[in-house]
Amino acid sequence: MEPIIEKLTEIETATSRIMESAVKETRIQDQESEKRMAEFDRHVEQVTQEKLAQLHDSLQKQAEKELADLKADMEHQMNSMDSYFCDHHQEITDKIYNNIIRM
Repeated sequence: MEPIIEKLTEIETATSRIMESAVKETRIQDQESEKRMAEFDRHVEQVTQEKLAQLHDSLQKQAEKELADLKADMEHQMNSMDSYFCDHHQEITDKIYNNIIRM
C-alpha cells in the first residue's frame, strides 16, 4: 500500500509542476501576444498617418490647382469684358444715355 501512496504523491507532484509550467507558458504567450498586438497597432497607426498625410497633400494640391484655374478664368473674363468695353464704349454710353432720357 505504501508504494501506491508514494506513486500517487509523485504523480500529484508531477501534475503540480506540469500545471505551474502550463500557467507560466500561458503567461509568456499572453505577453508575446500583447507585444505583437501593440506592434501591429503601432504599424497600422503609422501607415494610417502616412496615408492621411498623402491624402492631405493631394487635396491641398488639387485645391491650389482649382484656385489657380479659377483665377486664370476670372482674369480671362475680366480681360474680355475690358476689351468689349473698350471696343463698344460709345455704344454702351449711348444706350445708357438714351435709357436715362426716356425715363
